[in-house]
Amino acid sequence: MITKTFIKKLKDQIEKSDNARGRIIRETHPMIREAKHAIFKIHRGEIKESEKSLQKLEKKIKSIVKEAEKAGSRSEGTLHVAVEEYLEALYLLKVIQKKSIPQKLAFSITADEQLGALSDLTGELVRAATLEVTKGNLKSIQQYRNATEELFGVLLQMNLRGALRQKRDDARRNLKRLEEILYDVSLKK
Repeated sequence: MITKTFIKKLKDQIEKSDNARGRIIRETHPMIREAKHAIFKIHRGEIKESEKSLQKLEKKIKSIVKEAEKAGSRSEGTLHVAVEEYLEALYLLKVIQKKSIPQKLAFSITADEQLGALSDLTGELVRAATLEVTKGNLKSIQQYRNATEELFGVLLQMNLRGALRQKRDDARRNLKRLEEILYDVSLKK
């Protein structure tokens, strides 16, 4: 009824998939850390170092995304997280530099990854604004608030579910935090 060659073929496919998944997980964990370090560098004002980190990271992610697509493992969770963290760092860098957020990259990205990164970006903008308050740089705070309002407006246009809906709710709270920061600063003038 079922031939041994058929069973062997199925077993080989499963093993190939498992091996690819294991490789993706091993390779993406350091990428996630590297993206988080790039964000910290941006917050510390180490823009050049962050740009270098993001360039290296983009090459690594491009390679692993290509490999994952070949193996049919593009939806692997850790890869999704690595791409999202990279995008969050890249988007933060662009906002800090007052540049447009890139629409295309050297590798394929999903709408969920982009929307997740945009939502998480609002939290990083709150952190950046908090750091700027301590320096007395009020123009940046207004810039971050405006960027967050724009991002939240985009997220409101989307019919989001699950984790992305929660992230959009976080973006709403982050916008409120930035407005409170601006209010507190205006009282102290």
